[in-house]
Amino acid sequence: MIYSIFNKHHSNITSDRIVIRETRMIKLFNPSFCFALKKCSVLLVILLSSILVSCGGSDDSRRHRPSGNQTDPRKPLSWGHEQTIYVFADDRVWYYAEQYLRESIERYYFTTENETYFDLKRGDFSSLDLFYRFKNLIFLAHLDSDRHVSNYIKQNLTENVIQSVNENGVGMFIRHNLWANDQLVLFLVGDTEANLLRYNILQADEVFQQFREKLYARTASRIFGFNVHPVSLFRNFPWNMKIPEYYIVYKRNEADNFISFLARRREQPDRYLSVYYEDMPENNLDIDWLFTTRERLAWQYYDEDEFRREDTRSEVTDLVGINALKLSGRWQNRKHAIGGAFQSFAFYDDIGKRAYLIDNSVFYPEGFKLPALIELEVISRTIDLEQESEALSAVE
Repeated sequence: MIYSIFNKHHSNITSDRIVIRETRMIKLFNPSFCFALKKCSVLLVILLSSILVSCGGSDDSRRHRPSGNQTDPRKPLSWGHEQTIYVFADDRVWYYAEQYLRESIERYYFTTENETYFDLKRGDFSSLDLFYRFKNLIFLAHLDSDRHVSNYIKQNLTENVIQSVNENGVGMFIRHNLWANDQLVLFLVGDTEANLLRYNILQADEVFQQFREKLYARTASRIFGFNVHPVSLFRNFPWNMKIPEYYIVYKRNEADNFISFLARRREQPDRYLSVYYEDMPENNLDIDWLFTTRERLAWQYYDEDEFRREDTRSEVTDLVGINALKLSGRWQNRKHAIGGAFQSFAFYDDIGKRAYLIDNSVFYPEGFKLPALIELEVISRTIDLEQESEALSAVE
C-alpha cells in the first residue's frame, strides 16, 4: 500500500522509498522571451556544439552514469557537508535516543587513525527554515506528544501514514530530494515515545546504511562527471573498469597480470588503484592468499611498501554481487619514511578460474583519508568481467 506522507508536498511513500507525484505545470517562458530565443537559436546550437566537442562531453561511451541519481529541476541543490547529519527531536526523545544514534552513525573506520563516516548534530527546531536545504536530515517523532518536533510532524502527516503508524506502532519513511536535490531526509515515527525509542535502537544500523549508500552515490555522481578511460585500455586484460581519466597509468606489467593507476592533484590525497589476477584452477582463495599476495605486490610495485598484519582488519563483503574478502589497515614505507591507509578486495572468478585482487591505497598526511578510500571503492566496484564471459561464449 502506498501512503502520502506530507499533504502539502503531494508526495507518496512506500515503507522504504518515497515516490514523488506532482501534477503542477510550470510556465517556463513568456511569448516575448520565446521570440528572442528563436532569433538566436542557431547561434546557441553552434556554441553548445563547440563546447561539447572541446570538452569531450559528446562522447557518451567515455561517460559512466550511475543509476539512482534522479533530480527535480524545479528544486534547488542541497547544501552542507555531505558527512554531516542533522537530527530534529524533542528534548526528551533526544536525551534517550542520542547515544544509540551516535554509536551507529558515527561509527569509526580505521585508517591511520579513527575516522568517522558521519558527524551527527542536533538541529535547532526554532531555526528549521534554515535547514530545509541541508543534505542529510533525520526527524524523530511520536504521535502521542504535543512537543514541537512531534507536533510539526503530526500536522504534516497524512491520515494514511498516521493510520499506518497506529497499526504497526512504528514506521520509517525515507525521502530523497524532499526539499532540495541530492538530499536525504529520514523520518522515524512511533505511536508512543517507548515504541519510537525502541525502534530507534532496532533500526540504528539501517539508518546508518541508508546514509552510507547516499554518501557513496554522491561520490559516484561526482567522480563520474569526468570521462573514464576507454575500454581499449584494458584490451589485454580479462576485465575492465570505469576509471576516471584523471587517474593515470602508474605501473603496468601485463606479464604479471598487473596494472595500477594514480590520481594526484594539488591539495588532494594521492590515490592509488591497482588490479592483479592470477590463474587458479581451484578456488583456493583465502585470507592468507590475500595477505601474501598484497605483500608481494606492494613491495614490488610501490617501492617497498609494507604492512603489519596486526595493523589490519579483515571481513567478508559484497563486491558487485560477488562474495569478496576485504582487508584494510595502514601501510608504511621505511625506505621513504612515509605511510598511509589501504583497503584490498579479493574474489574468485568461477568462469575464468582466476583469483583477483583490487587494491586501494591513500597517501595524505595532511588530512582524513576515508573520503579518498570511499572514492577508490566506488571505482573498484565497477569492475566488469563480462568481456571475458563473452569471449568464452564465442569460443564455445
